[in-house]
Amino acid sequence: MADYKLYPQTTPVKKTQPPPYNRRQMSDIVTRTDYLTPQKAFSVDRLNKPPSFAAILENKTLQGLVKQFSSSTTTSYGLVVKLLNCASSLIHKRWAKDKELLAFRDNHTRSPTNHPNDSRAGEPDIVTILDLINKLIEKDKTKRIPWHHVLSTIEEKGEADSDDGPAQSAAYLAFANQCRPDLVGMYGMAISPKGYIVQYSCPAGLQTSEEFNWVDITPLLSYVYTLYIPREDFASRDPSITLADSDDTFGAPAWNIRDGDKVYENCAVKVVGDPWRRMTWVARVGTSPITIKDSYRDAHASFREGELYDILHREGPAPGFLRIKKEYEVRCERGRPITVTVGSTTRIKTRLIMHTWGESLRKCPSLIDFAKSMYDILEAHRWAVLERNIIHRDISHGNIFVQAEDFKEENEKEFAGKESRPIFVNEIVENVKNADPMARLGDMDNAAELNRDKAVSPSFVARKKKTSMNNEPLRFRTGTPKFIARSPAVGRLLVTNVDFRAMPELPNHLAEKYFETYANDRSGLRTFVDDDFTNHGGMYSSRKNVKKYEDNPDLVVEEFEHHPRHDAESVFWCMVVFLLVAVPLGSPDEVIPKDTDKFSLFCAWRHIANHQVGPTQDICDSRAGLLAGGKLWNEWLHPDLAHAGPLLASLASQVSPEWSLLSPQPRDLHLHKAMQRIILTHIDLWQKNKLDVKFDTGRVRPTIPPDNRTVPQVCITPSIDGQHIAAGALRNKRGSQNIEQKEDSQAKRRRTTRAEAKALGSQSLPPTPPLATTPRRFPRFHAHEVDRILPPTPGSASTSLTSDWPPLDANVFYTATKDKA
Repeated sequence: MADYKLYPQTTPVKKTQPPPYNRRQMSDIVTRTDYLTPQKAFSVDRLNKPPSFAAILENKTLQGLVKQFSSSTTTSYGLVVKLLNCASSLIHKRWAKDKELLAFRDNHTRSPTNHPNDSRAGEPDIVTILDLINKLIEKDKTKRIPWHHVLSTIEEKGEADSDDGPAQSAAYLAFANQCRPDLVGMYGMAISPKGYIVQYSCPAGLQTSEEFNWVDITPLLSYVYTLYIPREDFASRDPSITLADSDDTFGAPAWNIRDGDKVYENCAVKVVGDPWRRMTWVARVGTSPITIKDSYRDAHASFREGELYDILHREGPAPGFLRIKKEYEVRCERGRPITVTVGSTTRIKTRLIMHTWGESLRKCPSLIDFAKSMYDILEAHRWAVLERNIIHRDISHGNIFVQAEDFKEENEKEFAGKESRPIFVNEIVENVKNADPMARLGDMDNAAELNRDKAVSPSFVARKKKTSMNNEPLRFRTGTPKFIARSPAVGRLLVTNVDFRAMPELPNHLAEKYFETYANDRSGLRTFVDDDFTNHGGMYSSRKNVKKYEDNPDLVVEEFEHHPRHDAESVFWCMVVFLLVAVPLGSPDEVIPKDTDKFSLFCAWRHIANHQVGPTQDICDSRAGLLAGGKLWNEWLHPDLAHAGPLLASLASQVSPEWSLLSPQPRDLHLHKAMQRIILTHIDLWQKNKLDVKFDTGRVRPTIPPDNRTVPQVCITPSIDGQHIAAGALRNKRGSQNIEQKEDSQAKRRRTTRAEAKALGSQSLPPTPPLATTPRRFPRFHAHEVDRILPPTPGSASTSLTSDWPPLDANVFYTATKDKA
């Protein structure tokens, strides 16, 4: 990916893709990149070797195995395992006696366990593990290899499908990368009787060697040698992370993380981001509120998350945000920062130690608590923009935390900026002095300083001095696809959205209390009231604007910039997604009618599920249809939550217009105030009329019609982060000379022999069961399954538009791309 010569402050969005959930999806991602392009210098750049392999190359056993495999016509996992183990034994005996012996094991029928994201990663044909682990499995062959013990993966193919090997090998390496925080990168192979390729995968990307002929096995031996003795010119391991001791070798892993002289023990992984980019890794320290977030940031990034937190917390822990201990670059054994580079992409491993643990937004216990939480998120964001010049730009379910618990050190100072502090909802509603927030905002990976002239973060200031960085506003698009505001999603003004509304007014009894509470507010918006001719203080001239943008259509793109109101709109989409699938406590499973179109949620959810962000030429936003819902919101929600419909309808009317078209334009935080007034009004109404509803935090409503086919579904959990994952079954494995009894239901592809095909052809298929003719109860969706997508961890790895998948075609989508500026 090419870098900009003139560095902007943000990253152009790349076409969004659902997070890869299985091997097929990961392979599809790889094939749309240049990662499989053969690198002729791969052996020189990536592999290690001794002065000479001459003694090993003369080994008769090794020569015989190579000759036998290269002349084979069928897949033979056992033969490949023998060949690789022979090479491993020879190299270990000659050059690595002080290291543990590595074993290559046939694994083509067994899916490794304990992937931190519960991904259906499939079954790599052969895996490399410590010989000690291999012997434990030999004693009990019912055991499956956990991903965190895998050191390398090998994909074997026959001559006919050898071209598929590199993409599948790359997919397994990607999943393995996610499971080994102690390894910086990982090597793998795709092998067939025609030849073999070697690959290297790390957060900066993936590199593939040219195909080597079996006449020359030096690269193969170099691959095995490198597993024992890594190169010294780039980091292979993170020495600060080690596997914690456990009585169960095959159970879920815990990790010990060293921070100087301190060791955080038994850190449990909560979420891992996608490979070949930041690959954010979040772990909780035991049962304490301390959370550790590792990520590989772009070396060219204008802003660092830790520096922005320092600005937020300069007067002590800022209310409404996660508490931060420190951020630093993780160093390798030689004392240098751990850095990975593939092509023009360079990443540096960075660690953020946080002193806050919070639950997922989905754990909000009631309707009123949820509304209060959304009010407080708006308040925290408003304060950050007004008092710290920081805009978040990625508000989503994964970045909002409730029921937060803090770890406080001795003599730790509390927030000192009392005069300008954020004022949270319970100070108004419950008369609580200096009320704590009901929710916290975290994950500043995509945050930025809004006003460039006032920017003070060290990385940005230093970068500005060294490069030709401009001071233009934030113009590039960033966010999480299903929560990003509509205008940033398309990178242009929405010039046809002109149904402007006046600033909402509070009921008299609330207004007096509201104005009194915010008496010291300096935004000028707390007491703002429109007159008969204005909307949010501005007026719209239809004739003027139509002429302006018809005469110069390019202005809709040139005048776009990311405003604070766009983050407020993201809060609105968070509310929509949450309430659409919320289940009242004690409610029975909903009955799905035979005509599924009569189940209103299915119709509404299509607008959410179908939304993706593509190139700037794609200006359609499937969610726009929801904004005009009006009374339909009452039908889309669960019947016991229908009284929340007017809240969403009122918010939608404020979010919908393109406020940039008004003259004068509204103040930066106008939409925050409008939404807060609407939310506050409904909280008051629900409290007075006793309309609060307790939520079943362990369930969500069905969002797609039930599948009546006899083929089992791979994934039925609704994708609450807005990303539908069409998890197709993996391709089955071709035949082998040493097929084991299948263990898993999603087996790999087998090649059916002609005799088998003939036999199958003569068999009659079982009759198709009749379709259901009566209403059906949809199976429950459980929140613990949703948590795989919405992790209850600070600094979660949300599906972000920045640092997304490598560009599919730079000539089609963007003239230049870079990961994150």
